[in-house]
Amino acid sequence: MTMKRILLMVAVAIMTAMNAIAQRVEVTDANGQGIPLVSVLTDEGNLIGTTDLNGIIADVKGAAKIALTHVAYKPQLVTVAALPQAGDGGHRVTMEDLDYGLDEIVVKPKPYIYVEAYYRVYVYRNDSLHYFFTGIMPNAYDPQKKKLQHGSYYQACAEYSNQFLSAWSSRAQTFKAGQVSTTSLDEVEQQLKEKYFISATADSPTHTTYSNAKGTVGQMVRTDGQVHMTLDAGTAQMYANEVKGETKLLEKRQEKDYEYQYTRIYADDADGNPDVSDFIMYSNHWEYNDKKSHVKFIIETYATDHYYMDKQEWKDRKKAIKEEYGSKMTLEELAVYERRHNIPALSPVTLQAISKMKKQW
Repeated sequence: MTMKRILLMVAVAIMTAMNAIAQRVEVTDANGQGIPLVSVLTDEGNLIGTTDLNGIIADVKGAAKIALTHVAYKPQLVTVAALPQAGDGGHRVTMEDLDYGLDEIVVKPKPYIYVEAYYRVYVYRNDSLHYFFTGIMPNAYDPQKKKLQHGSYYQACAEYSNQFLSAWSSRAQTFKAGQVSTTSLDEVEQQLKEKYFISATADSPTHTTYSNAKGTVGQMVRTDGQVHMTLDAGTAQMYANEVKGETKLLEKRQEKDYEYQYTRIYADDADGNPDVSDFIMYSNHWEYNDKKSHVKFIIETYATDHYYMDKQEWKDRKKAIKEEYGSKMTLEELAVYERRHNIPALSPVTLQAISKMKKQW
């Protein structure tokens, strides 16, 4: 082999390695904190993947342009080659805060805390958008009885998924699609400790790390009056299966390439322990293999109203939502509701993917 050929091969190897590094993208907020669970798509709306707990997607798979979406940040479309270089290789992009919040509930004269939630559900099969739907779910929580009630949109989700997809899909589709969390952060951390063997370590007043015996599985970040809690729940669940000797369930999850992560976002209240009255947003990512393909659900939920109500007002509000929107919202109704509540509109990339779906929304 000639020296010229050897040098050429070395050059090709170096270029290949550089290109591999260049496909790594780190997504951060304005403070330089990595943003977990950012959906990264091609400019045609195909799902490339989501960022990890450090805000990193290891490989954007040769995409020249990528679209970034996250429930708490403004969506954007960027050219990968034009992004600044990250210190440890690859590229870095900063997402702008959505600046989305709700007024604090002050007066408490009535029995129910009402939280109206607007949700979007994206179903991907082998990274192509397969189904999309959206709606409004009314939630009423009784703090005395610790009981949460939902409106009819929750049932509509269950009916759709039972008819169209498998039992696992049914669970993914109904789980948290517009359903607000009634569990305070203190209660969440207690459950993580008791059920999933996860400990919480306060690294600073604004950052907590969640970990089990195998490493980090989540984090809680306090920033700009909000609390962002992110958990790699799938990894945590499978470790708990292993510890408890739940072999069959563990093997089933491993066989299906099961993954489940979520981010909950609350207003940072005065006592430092946000609960249902402070709920702002939720992002749920749930995926697995079925007999046909790899399926991924992404569910985004925004609280659009917080206030107190009585039993009759609860009945009236459920009825009003059903009469106004019927079984599902049209794209026109969707856009009006988004503008009214300062929710970011669907990006052109997502709208393009919706228009190409075989099963039209």
